[in-house]
Amino acid sequence: MQMSQIVVRRLFDNDNVYVFQNTDRRLIFASPYERDFTLIGTIGHAFKGDPAIVAMGSGDVAYLCDAANRYFRERIELVDVVRTVSGVNMAMNPANKQTARDGAMKFDYGRRKAPLLTIFGGDVTTSRLRAEKAVSKLTPFYPMSGRWIAKAPLPGGDFAFSRFENEVDEARARWRFLSEEQARRLVSAYGLNVQVILGEAKGRGDLGPAFGPELTGAEVRHLMAHEWARFPDDILWRRSKLGLTMPPADREALAAFMATAA
Repeated sequence: MQMSQIVVRRLFDNDNVYVFQNTDRRLIFASPYERDFTLIGTIGHAFKGDPAIVAMGSGDVAYLCDAANRYFRERIELVDVVRTVSGVNMAMNPANKQTARDGAMKFDYGRRKAPLLTIFGGDVTTSRLRAEKAVSKLTPFYPMSGRWIAKAPLPGGDFAFSRFENEVDEARARWRFLSEEQARRLVSAYGLNVQVILGEAKGRGDLGPAFGPELTGAEVRHLMAHEWARFPDDILWRRSKLGLTMPPADREALAAFMATAA
């Protein structure tokens, strides 16, 4: 199943997510996205072919623009779409909501043969659960720990959500060169690990070269060393969405920097 969304300039000044029904009874959502943008979706189609070349067609882009224009005062046209987002997922028996969300797992093993674990489908919201199930299948064959991530925070996330604003304030107090938006982005992305990236920096110049208004060499090195980023797109789109605002010249400089750092 191919799912697609579009990204446009911000259409409303609040943090609400709107869901509305189009004339064909499809449900469409509009969600705040990366501070200055709105994400609108979603279009679903059956898909056959190479998932590596999946792309959103102009007809689907126009469909979402028209759907949004039925509900929002500020109109959007095709030229206002700054990015399209498409992906393909295997739909395992869509009629069964549990299977569609969690996917399916097949495990094969035999005497003196390496075990083979194959996972089909599943939603991103259940990815950690699927990882636990996979480890549990392989534990009898390899020296691995049992399930442990259910109550474990993500790296840097070992603090209560209610403390988020306090962490932003503390980051600005310690690294005074950060604007509120910069501190908020860094704490959102890295939590307590912000201190690993910024260290004893007294100014942005201590963080290495700058790529666009927010990304620094220190953050790039951290992503390469600890989050397996290898190419600019890994950072600009997969680890963050800074590609939405980074000028082309800075992208080229980032690519050169990563090649040297590697």
